[in-house]
Amino acid sequence: GYAEWMKGIAVVAMPGSSYELNAHSFDPETRTATFFGTFRGTHTGHLHGFPDPTHKSMETQYVYSMHVNVQGKVNGITKVWHSAWAAAQVGWTPPSSVPAYAEHLFHACESGKGWRECSRYCTHDAAFSAQAEPLKGISTVYAYTEWMKGIAVVAMPGSRYELNAQSFDPETRTATFFGTFRGTHTGHLHGFPAPTHKSMETQYVYNMHVAPCGKVDRITKVWHSAWAAAQVGWTPATSMPADAAHLFHACES
Repeated sequence: GYAEWMKGIAVVAMPGSSYELNAHSFDPETRTATFFGTFRGTHTGHLHGFPDPTHKSMETQYVYSMHVNVQGKVNGITKVWHSAWAAAQVGWTPPSSVPAYAEHLFHACESGKGWRECSRYCTHDAAFSAQAEPLKGISTVYAYTEWMKGIAVVAMPGSRYELNAQSFDPETRTATFFGTFRGTHTGHLHGFPAPTHKSMETQYVYNMHVAPCGKVDRITKVWHSAWAAAQVGWTPATSMPADAAHLFHACES
């Protein structure tokens, strides 16, 4: 189903589309191959179930997690993708305004202001979750913003971030932010390796639920933490099974 859907997008809806494999890794313990990619295309073709060609372009990042069985074949794929942002790029969804507190919280958090500043924009008991190893055990926005302060100010002084896109779903009261964080590990931070003087450029997505009072009461972060950690030398590289790599390229092309 998905491979045929992707064929329709890449060949019919966006003929001449292209993709880039930005990074890949393999976890031998869970037999999971991970691919971080960028897809680029312009909506010029007619595809059943989609709007008429808008002649607008998209550049969208995504992550595949592929489970590899003992025979070396892929038997399961999970895709992490900010589809709403991609759809908005090519004019498939109308834009909506983002609540001010959510936007302020994003900027305060990413610039390393910590809880003291971020607490102005969220409820006192705001929850946090992420399926990312470095954030394991962090369940409150208080703890996360303090962790982020350590990364942005102590471990990577002079770090910077970019807000690539934002959107708001009024039905679910969810603000979504797609960002890019850049920094070089030059500072000593407790619980982390000694400075490696290596740099990272990592993309991520925040989904922030906005309470009726207008403040954020829950954040979920989608982030390929293993890839970011490898960039700055915090994790060892692993080899990639050939069939998983071949499947990625065959599907995306």
